[in-house]
Amino acid sequence: MARISEEEIQAVRSRADIVDVISHYLQVRRQGKNYKAVCPFHDDHDPSLNISPDRQIYKCFVCGAGGNVFSFVQNYEKISYPEAVGRVASLVGFNLSVTPDAYQPKSDPHKENLYKALNETIRFTAYQLNSQEAANAKEYLYARGLSDEMIAKFEIGYNPGADSLYRFLHAKGYSDNDLVSVNVARVTESGMHDVFSQRITFPIHDARGNPIGFSARALDTANTAKYINTNDTELFTKGDIVYNAHRAKAEARRSGKIYVTEGVTDVIAFARAGIENAVCTLGTACTPHQISLLRSLAARIVFCYDGDKAGQAATYRAAKMARDAGCEVSVIVNKTGLDPDEIVRTQSAEALKEMLRQEISWMEFVLMWLSNRYNLNSYLEKKQFVQEVLAEINLLNDETDRQYFSDELARISGMRIENPRQQKTETPRPLKKLNVKNGGEKAEELILCMMMTSGEAARTFEEELGYLVRPDHQTLAMMILDARHINGTCSPAGLIDMSTDESIRSLIASLASSDDYGIPYDERVMHGAIRKVKITVLTSEADAYKQQLNSDLNPQSRQLILNKYAECLRELRRYIDEENSQ
Repeated sequence: MARISEEEIQAVRSRADIVDVISHYLQVRRQGKNYKAVCPFHDDHDPSLNISPDRQIYKCFVCGAGGNVFSFVQNYEKISYPEAVGRVASLVGFNLSVTPDAYQPKSDPHKENLYKALNETIRFTAYQLNSQEAANAKEYLYARGLSDEMIAKFEIGYNPGADSLYRFLHAKGYSDNDLVSVNVARVTESGMHDVFSQRITFPIHDARGNPIGFSARALDTANTAKYINTNDTELFTKGDIVYNAHRAKAEARRSGKIYVTEGVTDVIAFARAGIENAVCTLGTACTPHQISLLRSLAARIVFCYDGDKAGQAATYRAAKMARDAGCEVSVIVNKTGLDPDEIVRTQSAEALKEMLRQEISWMEFVLMWLSNRYNLNSYLEKKQFVQEVLAEINLLNDETDRQYFSDELARISGMRIENPRQQKTETPRPLKKLNVKNGGEKAEELILCMMMTSGEAARTFEEELGYLVRPDHQTLAMMILDARHINGTCSPAGLIDMSTDESIRSLIASLASSDDYGIPYDERVMHGAIRKVKITVLTSEADAYKQQLNSDLNPQSRQLILNKYAECLRELRRYIDEENSQ
């Protein structure tokens, strides 16, 4: 099997900037020479993910997550390492000679068969849309302003009557069980029947582009169920799906934002206006899983639900859920009373673009929405309003934002508002003295930091010590030596790629984020650290010999151990004397 070459991996890594890549997923803020973000790997509200552009690593000191640009994408998207390399390569415009999909685990034959059945359904319904029976359906789509190009892009089709889809798929060899399991056919007392009979079909795909279901519109105006979606199946769970994610993700990551609408036709309206980074949640009841998917598409989620009261209430619920999950959120103020599809149809694509320019921040929306929800002429409701808004202001990290929205709350409510909390200030960490009197473990960490940044330190370690006590420290030391022997140099980001062990990756990120990393190489400090490790090892050896001497031994064995114990103590005393003389 072909593999991505180490040369290509290094080329992608050198071209990728970890801050830019993480910015495609999270909102990052500069802090000094580094950046911070809300950590996506634990329930984080204060930004605790530290990103170092100099070292091309990230590290969370709360949950311990750490690594380089590839491991971030791998862990964030929960994909394989080769896929992560492929994702990063696509972000930086590097063409790999090997398709990362080749590294996918063997596919599930059963699911592959279901995908094929759904793809056959898409082809059949798309073909049927041009039939005489579908003339009304085609006319309806044209009347909605959809061109043939848009119809083809979104693979819109028509499911005729007379159970023709079932008969077509059955003739293709698909079993009744498979067709029922993907919900394109159903079993009734009178036999097998099409689920979406005489409806316009809009295929739904997962984030990888696999077909998983349909949203279907009735042409009969008397039908009370205007739209129906695929029932939950082993491929399709409504609350887990974001419609159009597979088409929108490239533009979403390029632009840094993803528009979230209510329905399929709204997404198509965005596309008609030339806006490709729009998705929908197939209704307004957004779920935590959908928020997670949205967060993986772009750093900022822009909610563009309908402008009616129900749509704005849904905006508040969904946007608050996204905020609580650590996402950057903004809202499109829709005062037209129309949904995006209606705006494009009855006005113009430019009218939709103009509305999108009215994007406001989450806190602006909170003030606007809640001030209309509460009766501010009632003291009790006004108090509830103030308390609810203050709870949101208190979550803001920027002092300017907190002060501004506190003042706005005071203006709207007519009540005196104290700034919820003063600007958080970070107490600078004291510089660590260059000594190794904090124990053997600290000495080992110092040795590893110096080995990563200094070839001379690595040579000194190899010649004068060659081992570390902690197994993970020893593993990393050998990795550093290997990197220096092969490449002549090493970097934290490169070392992370040498291991698939998350604990080793986290250790590298921790050391590279510490105060000891990057200090100028000092031979005296290096020898002191080596001496401390030797003292630790010799102390353990002496204790082991002492324990053996307390057990039952024959005279010959006792004398042998006594000699070794004495030799160990002499060597230990020599290193301790050297330590004390420093």
